[in-house]
Amino acid sequence: MNRPAICLGGPCHGLLTRITQDVGLLTVPVPRRSPDEPARDAGYRVTGERVRYHGHAEPYVVLHWTDEDRLGAACPGVPRDPGAALTGHRREH
Repeated sequence: MNRPAICLGGPCHGLLTRITQDVGLLTVPVPRRSPDEPARDAGYRVTGERVRYHGHAEPYVVLHWTDEDRLGAACPGVPRDPGAALTGHRREH
């Protein structure tokens, strides 16, 4: 199964992706700001949370960042509150 997902927190905050697993940890490639920036991944945990967006029939699986304490200060501009990306959207539990 290939389901839509959204990353909350960390360097991929707000990034939409697709996942094939129901539980566990996975790595998400961090978007580069320039071609010279080295490639890196961030760890995210698959949750049971779902977020619905207007105009999309299938809800997005919520992925929570697994390393906020270590990398949060090094990622300026990334909201520290994972719920910040959900303003105006309905969460399902």
